Amino acid sequence: MKKQLSVLAIASLFSLATQADMLGVYAGYGHWKPDFKGTIANGSTQSLDFDSNINVDDDNQSTLYIAFEHPIPVIPNIRVADQDMSSSGSGTFTGTFGGQAFAGDVDTDFDLSHRDYTLYYEILDNWVNLDLGLTGRKFDGYVRVTDANNAANEAYETFNETLPMLYGKARFDLPLTGLSLSATLNYISHSGNTVTDTAFVLGYETSFGLGIEGGVRNFSLELDDEDDFTSDLEFDGVFVNATYHF
Repeated sequence: MKKQLSVLAIASLFSLATQADMLGVYAGYGHWKPDFKGTIANGSTQSLDFDSNINVDDDNQSTLYIAFEHPIPVIPNIRVADQDMSSSGSGTFTGTFGGQAFAGDVDTDFDLSHRDYTLYYEILDNWVNLDLGLTGRKFDGYVRVTDANNAANEAYETFNETLPMLYGKARFDLPLTGLSLSATLNYISHSGNTVTDTAFVLGYETSFGLGIEGGVRNFSLELDDEDDFTSDLEFDGVFVNATYHF
């Protein structure tokens, strides 16, 4: 929440200092409820399997974003987004994780929350909108595995990486209705690592800027020994955000 509040504070100061006809501000806050699937390993060929061996709680994950758009052609627009992505579970695991050996019942919790810094240009800006740019996705997370019968036997591994990603968004406004359809993509594939994040959105905006949007988001994280992590994870589910535009 401290990160989220800092983004809102910056947004408030910036909007007060800038006239509305010179700057467009887009903000949203809501929740995403993904299913957690896949595997993750650290320091071993054995993997934590969230499909069969580890049952993970499908918790609501909070989302916050804010974007600033301006009329200066050369300077890119900016979008900052915080995404919570944490949960816990329990199951069985036989193998090594983070240098610790486990055999039997374990408790797990992990946090793959991240912040996106996106610089983009508006290629089209009418009833069809197209944005293209680059995203730096900064992870500040961890995975913890604890022996359910011996709390002293625990592995705690951090995952602190910033991944560069291509960014694209297409939006189609339905004239005279306040409705819009949009699709967003963040993507990178390099040296055995592939990260794909897509969202399909139906939105509605009132004449005074308040709105709501909802849709489906899919986020996959395939890492090949990146920061000692190997993973094949997928997070997929519906989301809903309250939005404001001025």
